[in-house]
Amino acid sequence: MSWKNQVAQALAALPPPAGGQTMLSVADDRRALECALCAVDRLACAFDTFRVTIAALASAETTQLKEHSAKLAAKLNYLLEPIGLVEVDADRCVVQLRSIPPQRDEERIAYYELLAERGGAFSLRRYEVLAGQERRPVAAEVTREVFLRLADDFGGLAE
Repeated sequence: MSWKNQVAQALAALPPPAGGQTMLSVADDRRALECALCAVDRLACAFDTFRVTIAALASAETTQLKEHSAKLAAKLNYLLEPIGLVEVDADRCVVQLRSIPPQRDEERIAYYELLAERGGAFSLRRYEVLAGQERRPVAAEVTREVFLRLADDFGGLAE
């Protein structure tokens, strides 16, 4: 069974979260998905964290993580904003990408943040900043189709 089908099957088997989060975990010998879902219905879902760990990249250096992050960001053109490189921290072996430009309105800035980290972990979160306040994580709301595409694109880093 393909990776995308494994994720689709696991998502279909989940009960709707009841007042909190439901963890979706899918793994094979090349990758593992851990996702904290805060809403799931027939058409869409919302997640707080979306993280895929790629076994082949467990010992990857910053340069490799940067290359894989760039490939992934190029595929994520279906999200609300395009994602681009923000910072590379060679000491911590972390590559940070964000929505460029972020979504803005009069009271709020919202953006995706993609981190590639030592150990081969790639994570996606949504943040917002309200006027005069610190940033805070918010749920990323996507259709099931987009969710499965995310899982396939992130999981494709293992191929």
